This record gives sequence, C-alpha cells and structure tokens, in this order.
Amino acid sequence: MNKYKAFFLLLIAAVALVATSCGQSAIVTNYVAEELPICRDPADQLDPAISGDIVVWTDERNGNKDIYGYNLATDTEFAICTDPADQLDPAISGDIVVWRDERNGNKDIYGYSLATDTEFTICTDPADQLYPAISGDIVVWRDDRNGISRGQTFSNRDIYGYNLVTDTEFPICTDPDEQWYPTISGEIVVWHDWRNGGEDIYGYDLSTDTEFPISVYPSHQWSPAISGDIVAWRDYRNGNNDIYGYSLATDTEFAICTHTAAEYSVSISGNTVTWEDWRNGGEDIYGYNLASDEEFAICTNGAAQVNPAISGDFVVWVDNRNGSEDIYGAQLSFSK
Repeated sequence: MNKYKAFFLLLIAAVALVATSCGQSAIVTNYVAEELPICRDPADQLDPAISGDIVVWTDERNGNKDIYGYNLATDTEFAICTDPADQLDPAISGDIVVWRDERNGNKDIYGYSLATDTEFTICTDPADQLYPAISGDIVVWRDDRNGISRGQTFSNRDIYGYNLVTDTEFPICTDPDEQWYPTISGEIVVWHDWRNGGEDIYGYDLSTDTEFPISVYPSHQWSPAISGDIVAWRDYRNGNNDIYGYSLATDTEFAICTHTAAEYSVSISGNTVTWEDWRNGGEDIYGYNLASDEEFAICTNGAAQVNPAISGDFVVWVDNRNGSEDIYGAQLSFSK
C-alpha cells in the first residue's frame, strides 16, 4: 500500500453486516481501508470512474466541465480533455477514456487513448448521446436519434454501441419505450428499461445477439452496474431504496442491502459491491463482499460522500469534507 501514500489510515476491526438483514445481525471480520485524497482542487470535481490505477472525473477548475485523470501508481494528475465546451460523465476501461462532449452544440461521445495521447470521436450523430460506458473495445451509451417529441416530453431513447477495433456502430436496444443508463462488462450490456410501465433491468449478450430481462419485479429498479456475471442495482420493491443483485451464471436474484435507510449509486467490481448509504443521517460509502456475505463501511466522514466507483479493491467517490466536491479514494483489504 505504500505506493498510494495515504493521508489517512483507517484500521477497522469492522462489524460487517449480513446483506439480507443489513443492519441487524452482525459478524466480525478484519478490514483495512487506506484512504487518501485524489483531487482537492478548490473547484468541484464530479463523476469519478476508475480502471486499474487510473481514476478519471469531471473537473470544473477551468470554469467549465473538463475531464481530468490521476495515476495512483505514480501519484500524477493530468488533463485528458479541456475543450472550451463541457465534457461530462467519463468512463474508463484499460487505456481508453470515454465521455459525453458538448463541443458540437449537442451531446456526443468522444474518447481518448492514454497509451497514444490521442483523442477521437465515437458518435457525433445530430441527436443527443449520453451516459457512456466502456468495457474493453466496446463503448455503449443512451442514444436519442429515434426519439419522439410529445409536447413538453421526449421519449423513445435507445441503447447503442461502438466497436473500437472495427470502427463499427450498432444498435443494442431500440424498443419503442425508454432505455436509460447502460453499462457493460465483457459481452454483457445492462440498462434500466421502461417497456413494462416502470423501470426494470434488462440485458443483452453481444456474443449471441440475445436480449433478456434481469429484474422485472413490479416496482422500480434503477441504474444497474455489472462486473462479470453479477449485476447490481437500486431497487424500490420494499418501499425503500435498497440494493439487489443477480447472478447471470445461476439465474439467481438476491438482496445485497435492505437497510431501512436509503441506498443509491451502486458500483461493482469482482466480489465487491459499493454504494452511497444514508443510514447515519447523511451520505456515506458502504460496501459488501459477495464472497464472504459481509457488509462494511468504507467512509463515514461527517460530510457527504456520494457516487462511488470501484475497480478491484480500490474505491473512489465524491467527497464534500473540504466544503467543495473533491475526489477521494480508499484501498480495501480483507483478512482471509
């Protein structure tokens, strides 16, 4: 952990909570979180994402929204895109960063190769493209090109994708209803879908060109995240914002956190799920180890911590402890 040069060391002989009881039944585990600030520029930093040693975010230090990055291995911050227009919602996989870009007067998808220091366009269709996500060579996003304007409303958003190797764009889901917030891991794309009258979770296997429902429980399921065979999302079936999951390998749905307080902004990498949690009266970052069925606190600083993202055992989030939105992170480790 020396390479992360942590400013804070939290050694927690933590009380970890079983997901289905989530706040009632406790077991003890050894848990270590080495926390550090990543960017504390006086302006706001938002929307962090992480892949390996690279953290990226939306940054307002130049009076607009730009994309910046930080290399955890070298403790080096760097600009990725500082075009005078706004750039938001970055995502990263390996050496490729993607984001939503407004330089053309609408919302497009752009990318940047960290390996070659090269920026490139992904989709500049005249309609809006938002919420990009990436895994390997595939970029996905919400696309409004088939949208229908109905007075004050606009509907029929779709999910599109792009193969960086073949330079090929393709539709993933163009159902006549609404599809939002896509994300991807390997060959599987997931999103939340309105076709049944409320928000459900659907998926698509790029290797077989097959679409499938993941959760169509008659309440609301939002903003999914995926890593490997596990999908997680925010779920309202209990009259509260909870975290649920689904194993694609076993076709099994399960509760991750059903605490009576609200949970938002789920992220997942491998066996670790993270989210924004309100049980302490404000926004904290909590996590859950799927392998050991244990829950744990990641950051419960008295200020607000929101929008976590995780890669491996490193978690990043937006942190308000200094009076503005900063990017903080923590290296997690667990005893065997």
